[in-house]
Amino acid sequence: MATVGAIAWIGAMALASLAGCGAPHPGLAPHDAALRDAPARLYPAADSTRPPRAIVFFFGNDVGFWGPHQQLAWSLSREQYAVAGFDIRHFLASLPDEPTVRDSVAAVRLARYIAAARRELAREGGAGTAGAPAIPLVLAGHSIGSELALWTAAHLPLDGLVGVLAMSPGNRSHLEISASDLLMTSEPSGPGSFSVAEQVALLRSRARVAIVRGERDKLADADPALLAAGGVMARRWVVPFSGHSLKSTLLGSGYVLRALDWLLAPPHVGWSAGLERVRVARR
Repeated sequence: MATVGAIAWIGAMALASLAGCGAPHPGLAPHDAALRDAPARLYPAADSTRPPRAIVFFFGNDVGFWGPHQQLAWSLSREQYAVAGFDIRHFLASLPDEPTVRDSVAAVRLARYIAAARRELAREGGAGTAGAPAIPLVLAGHSIGSELALWTAAHLPLDGLVGVLAMSPGNRSHLEISASDLLMTSEPSGPGSFSVAEQVALLRSRARVAIVRGERDKLADADPALLAAGGVMARRWVVPFSGHSLKSTLLGSGYVLRALDWLLAPPHVGWSAGLERVRVARR
């Protein structure tokens, strides 16, 4: 149950966010043709005279990069994050059926999309395309999009990756959208499916994982395994009064900002040294 202080903080966040509420913000169309057809939308950081705090590549969910995602992306851009919003539906539907081939094709295409988005957002932020790798990269997503973000981070060698923002992930996933995904009746277990916790474990030595979860989300039973897989490199934020959809950015955006702050906290590189410092501090 939320404390009085927590309720007051949520109210303050809601009031502070009112200026950004209303109609969704569709963002800008990319210049890169493949990224534009993906489709993706760009939200450059608000102050173009200085580099973004980070580039956030945000995978939407099984109904697209929808209004609440657009609202969140716009809100993050006001906080000097540069965001690429990626509608995963067409991408997943276009992949080959055979699981091994599907994984390989997905990795190649995602590497291209992410690189193109980083170049364009770095240029919009005044860093130039050559400065893109120097800007921290965060992969993010919601529901199946968060699971795809974790899979991508675990399997692609992405320079500058500091972490994954996983909003409402489950226990298992796959690189497709099924009827059971849309209806939330069961999680995948067939060929081509994967354990989400295993993706987190693969990231343990090189990137942090921040889980943002609605307190009423029925997939919250995934969190103990996800946190155990990530160890000190994984952390969770629970959004009061919210479910799996996290539709209310008035409630969720403040927790997302807290999670991003943690993902960007030093060290960004040399995670083994960072883990050793944590061990020493605990002795």
